[in-house]
Amino acid sequence: MYTLELTNSKTKEVTTHTQLWVSGKQLITALKLNNAVYEDDEESTMALVNFVADLFGIKANDILDGIQAHELMQKLYEVYYKVLGYSEKKSQKLIQFMKDGEVEAELD
Repeated sequence: MYTLELTNSKTKEVTTHTQLWVSGKQLITALKLNNAVYEDDEESTMALVNFVADLFGIKANDILDGIQAHELMQKLYEVYYKVLGYSEKKSQKLIQFMKDGEVEAELD
């Protein structure tokens, strides 16, 4: 099962969206994201937001408004890596590597 929690910023009410079935077609879309070349970080982030929104049948703005900025990429990648079939452990390692790599690049 795939889940995504979104928070209403005004009421702080949390809504959990679930998806029980992810098709092979959605996997192909995820693989295309992995190989796509984007002009900038905004474009690549929005591609990921749109992918996750489509997966759960919600709007991209629901995700952008329902997840705090510092958690957005982690939550998107948790869903994305699960669709790609990565284990929870591998997914968390990749997310941590992504976070560490961003910090190290800034310190150089």
